[in-house]
Amino acid sequence: MKNQFLYSIVMGSILLISSTSIAQQEYQFSNTANNPYLLNPAAGGMYDVMQFEASSRMQWVGYGGGPTTIMLSGHSQIKFGGGEDKVIGEFNIRDEKMFKNPKYTIGKSKHVVGGKVWNDAIGPFSKTSIQGSYAYHLPLSKKLNFGAGIGLGYSNFRLNESRVTLYQQDDNTYSQFLGNTSSQSMGDAQIGFVVYGEKFYFGISGTQLLKNKVELYQVVTQSNMNRHAFLVTKYRIETDGNIDIEPSAILKTTLNSPMSVDLGARIIYKSSSWGGIQFRTNNTLVFQVGTNLVKNLYVNYSYDQAIGKIRSAGSGTHEIQLGYYLGRNRNVDKELKENEDEL
Repeated sequence: MKNQFLYSIVMGSILLISSTSIAQQEYQFSNTANNPYLLNPAAGGMYDVMQFEASSRMQWVGYGGGPTTIMLSGHSQIKFGGGEDKVIGEFNIRDEKMFKNPKYTIGKSKHVVGGKVWNDAIGPFSKTSIQGSYAYHLPLSKKLNFGAGIGLGYSNFRLNESRVTLYQQDDNTYSQFLGNTSSQSMGDAQIGFVVYGEKFYFGISGTQLLKNKVELYQVVTQSNMNRHAFLVTKYRIETDGNIDIEPSAILKTTLNSPMSVDLGARIIYKSSSWGGIQFRTNNTLVFQVGTNLVKNLYVNYSYDQAIGKIRSAGSGTHEIQLGYYLGRNRNVDKELKENEDEL
């Protein structure tokens, strides 16, 4: 009985979170192109403002036990040594409601720090992680910057008792299993590289680099937290009016799994509101909409609609990001009034 139970637990973990043959293990976000730091530790600090974001993704809503991901992230340039130059620039100095997106800053070196905390769950299994990152950016030319970054962190993979349904409610073996341990703690690492200009971004990164083995209740399985590779690129095409077009591509791959590719584009109005569509190679359409709000807040929303054979089970995936840009404050109206009074 005990061996059968442990076998079931191990096989469940292999199928749900550690399969190396049919699916990726890492979390995914459809709005990655808007904040590539979610997948790449080198992709922070491309603006001269701090960026903080809360992200939530709920897959297969209406079907119990679907994948869910919650993440808090933030990153900023920092300064080493003395001097008067400030690494954080002024942003939205007039407190406009529909403020313009910050622009990439190039042509200078940058030290960047950041961090992420997230929980990724599917069925009775979940993984909670915390990670800090450091990156260094340097100019390749006046119009192009290169950056390299590393992220180091800690994860806890566990079985959630509240999500387990037992055929026999007074299963003593199950109770003994929980009394010993139903979780595994591990260190982990990410690495990434970016190249970017005023209108262009290209980034490549790798996650779960330590390839930790899955071990529950002292049972070491043949499965592991497999390494993943991500590539994100986009380019903003400016028009004569208030409309910009931003095509993008996101590639996700891991060993012995099919590559997943997202191809799409956003239409951006006055650099403050946007809508877009992506096609994912597993026969999924992703619809996106977002806008800048007030006091440097922005919101993104996306909906995934499966169009293949599993469209009924794969539909109902919702994703939302709420973010905040923090720059130096400046009261322009007050300065203008003071200048008028002096005259």
